[in-house]
Amino acid sequence: QVFISALILIQASVSHSILEKLRELVTMNEGLKDQEQQFRNHCREEMARLQQNIENLKSVAGNEEAEVKEHGELIEQQYKEDREKLQKIRLLLARRNREIAVLQRKIDEVPSRAELTQYQRRFVELYNQVAATHKETKQFFTLYNTLDDKKVYLEKEVNLLNSIHDNFQQAMASPATREQFLRQMEQIVEGIKQNRMKLEKKKQENKMRRDQLNDEYLEVLEKQRLYFKTVKEFKEVLHYFSLYKINQIKL
Repeated sequence: QVFISALILIQASVSHSILEKLRELVTMNEGLKDQEQQFRNHCREEMARLQQNIENLKSVAGNEEAEVKEHGELIEQQYKEDREKLQKIRLLLARRNREIAVLQRKIDEVPSRAELTQYQRRFVELYNQVAATHKETKQFFTLYNTLDDKKVYLEKEVNLLNSIHDNFQQAMASPATREQFLRQMEQIVEGIKQNRMKLEKKKQENKMRRDQLNDEYLEVLEKQRLYFKTVKEFKEVLHYFSLYKINQIKL
């Protein structure tokens, strides 16, 4: 408006060509102002749009960051749980290894079949040696007791003969002492007979006991023979059965 008024005032004093040029310049200036205003409006709209995009991106980035953080926390929690499980498994494995080691030591302490056979053979040898020594010692004790009893009886016999010899002359001095001496001799003979009967009875009892023990020993030997025979037959049956199972598996 100001420019137009100024143009009207100076219209009379300027030439027509200059006036036209000036009008074009004014019109161009107004156009440029309108374009500038449109450009500014466009820039404001574009800035608003870009700011909105930035806000949207920030919101999306925030959501993604929250998701990433949450996912990271889940991974961390899972890692802790797996680590605790691994620690428990390691402890359990260590305990199992200790139990296996204890069992292995116990298994190693158990002798093998060959060792058991060797131990059995050695025990049998020791038993035979002990039995032989016991039998020999028992025979020595029996011989000692027999000789000791024989000695006792011989001592009694010697004492009796010495007593008879010492008292014979005095006993024969008178009929009364002789009669008393004879009665004493009869009593001594009767005592000897009774002792002999007791010894014979004891001898018979020992003989019967010996025969009974011998019969029991023979019976035990028969049972032992039957036992070894049964074990041998059982092993043969197991061997044949094992061969039969192997053949069945091969077929």
